[in-house]
Order: sequence, then C-alpha cells, then structure tokens
Amino acid sequence: MSNIWIAASDGNTSQVLSYLSTNPSLVNAKDENGYTPIHAAASYGHLDLLRDLIRNHGGDVNLRDDDGDTPLFTAETVEVAKCLVEELGADWEAKNDSGLTAAEAISEDDSYPLVAEYLQTLASQAAILSSDAGAPPAGIAVNLTSIDQSAAEDLEPVVDEEFKRRIEELASRPGEFSQDELRQLVTEAVHKHILEPEERSVRAKE
Repeated sequence: MSNIWIAASDGNTSQVLSYLSTNPSLVNAKDENGYTPIHAAASYGHLDLLRDLIRNHGGDVNLRDDDGDTPLFTAETVEVAKCLVEELGADWEAKNDSGLTAAEAISEDDSYPLVAEYLQTLASQAAILSSDAGAPPAGIAVNLTSIDQSAAEDLEPVVDEEFKRRIEELASRPGEFSQDELRQLVTEAVHKHILEPEERSVRAKE
C-alpha cells in the first residue's frame, strides 16, 4: 500500500504532490519512526523533489526523526549533502540524540566517506572564517607575551598580503583542503608574526 513516504522514496513527484494537495501538512508528517517525506527524498537522492518540498510546500529541512536525525544525516552522496546545506539551508552543525553531528554520525558509520569529508570541510572553513579564526588549530600551542596596551596602540601591523591570499585560496576550495594544510599555514603565520618578533613587520603610526 502506497503512502507519501513510499512515494517520496520512489521519487514519484506526481503522487507526492497529489497527497499534499489533499493534506498539505503531510510534507512534515512523520511515520512510525519519525521519518518524513523530506528524509525519504534526501536518502534516495531525489533532488528535484527535495527542492520542491522545501521551497514550495513548507518542508522543514531541519526536521528531526525519532533519533534526532535531520534529513542531512540520511545523505548518501555529496550532491545531496551540498543541495541540503548550500541550497536549502540545512544546519550541518545540528546534533542528534546521541550528540553527533551529521559529519560525525556518517563518519562513524563509515558508509559514505566522501559525504563525511565534505561535511568536515565545512567545519574547517567555519574555523577559518569565524570570529575566532585568529586562534591556532588543534595541535598548535602558542605562548603570547603580553604588552602594554598603550604601546600596542602605537603600533599598526602591516597586512601580510601573501598570508591573506593563501587563506582566501584555501577557503575558496570547498572539499579540497585538509586540516594539515590549514595547520601548516597558521603555523607559518604564528612563527612569522608572533614567535619571531624581530622578523615581524610593524610600523609606528604616523
């Protein structure tokens, strides 16, 4: 016997829309396991149906099933994960009832390593672009010597354009750079601008 969840799993858009025309609330309806038509469309990679459910029928891209998994947790291909995150606004940082993000859950399952790698890359990019981007990545310890505030105000750092360019280059390559690349780049910057003050390029304010 067919229902909206089976129709969504099969990618039968016309049948899904027929159910919704009768009862629009079915777009976010859960079956006995808390599974929604959105979870089904995402799991089976029906991207056009997935977009339609979210954009045109009020589907909640972050709706959770009975385990706390959002549709992103069901992604089996990078294409589906990218659609959910980059097009439809899925929260890739959301955690399920086990306290795992989609990246962690998929990585732990070890079934779809490329999807896990893509989601882990989002976390790496966020670390670069966040307000705490100045903090070194895990594995890098830095001891900073405090300086007098008034003295600090008399100094104006010269922007290291090469470092800035390399950071922007890494950030523009989703899914291609690793934590090792990021760690190496930040290590170079730390040594150049903090641990080797005699080589640090600063000038006094006019």
